[in-house]
Amino acid sequence: MDEIDQEAPVPKTLSLKSFRGGYAKSLGLQLGDRIVGLDGEEFLGSAADINERFDVDEEEYTRTQIQAVLTVSRDSRIFNVIIDQPLSVKFEEKDAVEAINPTKMEELLQHAKSDSLSQYMIFYDMKKNAELVLRTKSLLAMIIPPFWFLNQRVWEAAIASLLGLVATLAVHWLLAVIYFAVLCLYVGREHMNLAVSFMSYRRFLYLQTIAAETELQAQKVALSIDEELFFQRPVQGLEQIRPKKRKKNQSKA
Repeated sequence: MDEIDQEAPVPKTLSLKSFRGGYAKSLGLQLGDRIVGLDGEEFLGSAADINERFDVDEEEYTRTQIQAVLTVSRDSRIFNVIIDQPLSVKFEEKDAVEAINPTKMEELLQHAKSDSLSQYMIFYDMKKNAELVLRTKSLLAMIIPPFWFLNQRVWEAAIASLLGLVATLAVHWLLAVIYFAVLCLYVGREHMNLAVSFMSYRRFLYLQTIAAETELQAQKVALSIDEELFFQRPVQGLEQIRPKKRKKNQSKA
């Protein structure tokens, strides 16, 4: 029995070795990240296995419906990511030796099976203040763009859009209707690109895209990825530690 155990193959995980395209980078994946779960099940397969799962022809992927949830491990920290196109990466098989908390692993795998997963983008500033951007269509952006601008805390855009409405209304009410319709159409269609641009304007850096069922769950996962993050607008129920401010060096007497 001992000889059989010694000859048993060591479980392998897929590690990201290099990028061949920009999609994986756009999700925030990094070299060395390991795929430890696929669609809510533990994954210890090969690159051939994952390609067979997707049955992907990278030149014709647009005609193939790709939807999968990857559970990713990064230095024992784990999170879920939704993918809807080929990752375009090269994998490297490594021994599954990472010390992942089994309870946390099971929790993330269960979340990955949920039908109510949403994608959240994590942003943070130089002081590690963090915010989430929900990657889904926004009804507010489509019907009341100025309020959506306020929700994004981009006061200049909100004021400019309202001033434009007032100016066109002063000329003719029909012109105001046309202006507001065009504004709703544009912001409703481009609100994700606008949201990312606003984060850049506010000097927030992009960290990672994750999949979660609720905003509370997303904030918890974000804190598990980077413990120094701090949400100034936390969801009720979130427990976080406010980082201590660094004291300025006092001049010597």
